[in-house]
Amino acid sequence: MIGFPPRYGTTYRLENRTSAEQLMIAWMAVEKMGWEVSTVSPDSITAFTNFSLRSWNEQVSIRITEEEIELFSVSTGVQVLDFFRNRQNIRRLLKEIAILNTDTPAELLLAQYEERKAQFSQTGDFVHLTHNTRIVSGFMNVFRPVKGYFITPILITLQVLLFLLLTNKWLFPHSTWWTIDPQALLDVGANYKPLTLFGEPWRLLTANFLHADVLHLFFNMYGLMVCGIYLESLLGRWRFLLIYLLCGIGGGMASLWWHDRLVSVGASGAVFGLFGFILMLLLHRFLQPGERKALLVSIGIYLVFSLAAVFFVDNFDHAWHIGGLITGAILAWIIYPGLRTSTFTRTAWAAGIISSLFIGIYFLLPRDVNIYIAKLEKMDENFVLAAVVYNNQHSGEERKKLLKDFGIYYMNENLRIMDEIDQLSLSIDSRNHNKLLRRLITTQKSMYNYSYKTLEEGKNRYDKEILEAIHELGKMQKLLSD
Repeated sequence: MIGFPPRYGTTYRLENRTSAEQLMIAWMAVEKMGWEVSTVSPDSITAFTNFSLRSWNEQVSIRITEEEIELFSVSTGVQVLDFFRNRQNIRRLLKEIAILNTDTPAELLLAQYEERKAQFSQTGDFVHLTHNTRIVSGFMNVFRPVKGYFITPILITLQVLLFLLLTNKWLFPHSTWWTIDPQALLDVGANYKPLTLFGEPWRLLTANFLHADVLHLFFNMYGLMVCGIYLESLLGRWRFLLIYLLCGIGGGMASLWWHDRLVSVGASGAVFGLFGFILMLLLHRFLQPGERKALLVSIGIYLVFSLAAVFFVDNFDHAWHIGGLITGAILAWIIYPGLRTSTFTRTAWAAGIISSLFIGIYFLLPRDVNIYIAKLEKMDENFVLAAVVYNNQHSGEERKKLLKDFGIYYMNENLRIMDEIDQLSLSIDSRNHNKLLRRLITTQKSMYNYSYKTLEEGKNRYDKEILEAIHELGKMQKLLSD
């Protein structure tokens, strides 16, 4: 089942049972299921299922009314599909409730109620993040500001509207309903080092509100909604917004540090930062134990799989995600001691520290990117000149002369340019790219040399070496294009 987040709820009637008896039947049923009871009050129970193939730490809420019992199961973490786990949780719980209702006398239930009264509402030392999961009960409620969920829907709505604007073919003819024209993204505020570091630092902020395609937008907005449900009521509107923006900028800074020529957009850095903030809270004894365990497992799995994508997916800006995650964790570490109070002092200190750090990094980032791009363009021209000559129809002495004066010459020129590039202040990604590029140039030069020797000696003794060089060039070109 798909939900926001996935959920399932129903009601059930226990005839001729008092509220106390109904509460004890539900409580004993939850215990028989082996679920972890989080909180109990005279008219409600909150529990978390175990993590298994059958259930993934869903939150189960039970509320006793005069007329009936309300049962509700909702997924924790960032699940989009629950594969009917929530419905199965409720059905299995109802089965246990029916059995206990038949087999348990009222005297035993009332005795248990009196014995367990001391366990009611023992929640003063803990904070609950999952109690707001019913705020978003349908698709349209994702966009509706309410108490405890006010800034989040505004952020979601703003980013959806920007996406719709940039996919409008009247304004941006090269966009489609599914994807935005990359040039349009660059024009309106994408994070791009040659622009961001040279007069347009505002791109570190605006890039967080732009998305490349529908799926990019959907998953980021879903993650933002989940984080907003968990965090906004805890942090308050403006502290939540400040942390969101700082995490987004932190992701952008990490992207600039790692990449020189990548155009980056998306709320991923900010969303990962919010998850980093939640994760840091979970590492403290800040939440009720059952809730803490459930969120730690579900969010932990999500982050592990997301970060593991570094090894399998090449078209993501992984630095953006990791930078946001680290920023959120640092902010939580600084702010955490003051979260139980309404004071903004620690948040102001955290924002000041992080902002100062960002300013320092901004001016210390490698800044030879424009020189680097110019040299790469010159190398591309040399590759084209060498390839045109190599593929011409000349033969004999004329071909030998062209191979030497153009093919080999321009590869030597590219190696000289590579030596100059090695002296530049560049990002880690560019330095890794340059190692592959040098291998490609060296291999291409070898191919030209072998072709020249074949013509000079009049024998095909270098055919094997030429074929190996061609094969190696194919591999290098694939790696460089990834």
